[in-house]
Amino acid sequence: MTDMVGSRNLRSQWDETVRCYGRDTFLEYVSVDETVSAWTYGEMDLQVKRAANFFLELGIEKQELVALQLHNRPEYLVCWLALAQIGAVSVPLNEHYQQPEIHYVLEKCGVRRVITESRALPLYLEPPLRPMLDQIITVDGEVPEGVMSLAEGMARQPLQLRQVRPVHTGELAVILFTSGTTRHPKGAMYTHCNVVYGGLIHTAQMGMDHGDRFLTSMPCYHMDFQEMAAMPAVCTGSTLIMVEHYSARRFWGQVCRLRAHFTDTMSIMNRTMLMQPVQPWEKDHCLKQVYFSMGLSDEEKERFEERFRVSLLNSYGMTETVSGVTCAPLTGEKNWPSVGRCAPSYAIKIVGEDGRELPPGEVGEICVHGTPGRSLVLGYYQDEEATAQLIDAENWLHSGDRGYLDDGGWLFFVDRCSNMIKRSGENVSSLEVECVLTSHPDVADAAVVGVPDPIRDQAVKAYIQLRPGCSLTEEEVAKYCSPRLAKFKIPTIIQFVDSFPRTSTGKIKKSRLN
Repeated sequence: MTDMVGSRNLRSQWDETVRCYGRDTFLEYVSVDETVSAWTYGEMDLQVKRAANFFLELGIEKQELVALQLHNRPEYLVCWLALAQIGAVSVPLNEHYQQPEIHYVLEKCGVRRVITESRALPLYLEPPLRPMLDQIITVDGEVPEGVMSLAEGMARQPLQLRQVRPVHTGELAVILFTSGTTRHPKGAMYTHCNVVYGGLIHTAQMGMDHGDRFLTSMPCYHMDFQEMAAMPAVCTGSTLIMVEHYSARRFWGQVCRLRAHFTDTMSIMNRTMLMQPVQPWEKDHCLKQVYFSMGLSDEEKERFEERFRVSLLNSYGMTETVSGVTCAPLTGEKNWPSVGRCAPSYAIKIVGEDGRELPPGEVGEICVHGTPGRSLVLGYYQDEEATAQLIDAENWLHSGDRGYLDDGGWLFFVDRCSNMIKRSGENVSSLEVECVLTSHPDVADAAVVGVPDPIRDQAVKAYIQLRPGCSLTEEEVAKYCSPRLAKFKIPTIIQFVDSFPRTSTGKIKKSRLN
């Protein structure tokens, strides 16, 4: 099948851009101390080829899965691109993951090598993680015994790729783990075609062109960074401005000072920026568009656009759809609060509980039609059952989200699936948190729900039923969760209850808890 990607893969797309725009700036990296470092496409390519040769020296095989646990830093891009050069598969891990979460992914994927940094290195040097790994590679800091240095390994490598393996557009390039309604995260399988396709679609949706500058503080292990920022830059030979960590106090100043043409935000960012003192220079920027993923009230949207003199491109998508399935148009009517009309190569329908398509105006599940491995992910890694639930035999992806279409084909998003909590842009599985809570010897049962949070979209609230004769404080619960869950998953609101309302089969009625 021929489409906008054709036979391209991540390696060929990168190499083509380097040939055409090698002297142009690829990356500007903004550290937490506001230091800006820059690399041209040609300079970055030298690092990529050296890293790829180092990985070949280590014996990393084609289609081997390699974990990356890094926060926003240039080395992530180097390793991500280098692994694609040799046909290996990147498995980015959330920088906040703790040992149990890392252990699950490594075991699920059979990962034997991990690339990480000094802040996370202690997690890998002790059981149960250390015995699982053949090699641990660090990108910074002191190098303990039994650990390899990326910089030292790259330093002895030639500048030309010494083994050019065939890489097919339909082969795996990245596995992005995303929390769902199950206890454990699921690995969304991205082919090389998926990666390039996402970049091309977002380029068209934003109106991005060669020479533009895209500033992002989205975490590098997210689809938002990979497909909405990095790949549009690579596909157009433009500049990616990578911010180490989001700061509400500094972000808009970075947008203005670095003359960004595009950026992406989520609702928590918009809200926290609105909380900052008004500055006289706020409207002095070069932004053409702000790519935005819903979640603001009409009032908040109007306040943000007026204050910062920008237009929010409302959109809808998910990790499994590779790109924004819908996006507000660049010109003309945007029909807020609609999340836009369907993008090319996708189709959308709304279905009821019986699976039948609903007419315009009726709320049901949002389903997206596409091609697995091209406009949709291939499925979930090593999980045929979950894949079958996600994408049916006719290639309709069942999102679990609720919304409706109007007569004009505009999509209106209503809510997320019931067991998901959206906190500061991160997906939290209620079941995963519940399993940690109920593993405490003093806890008889627990239920976790999302409750409205004016800043972070939702807060994680836990209802806890203690065993007879036992007692716990909120502080003790948080302390117990800390080594077992990423920080954003730990409940911030805890309510102790004597009993739970239950169904006839014994399930907790969460709808009765809020």
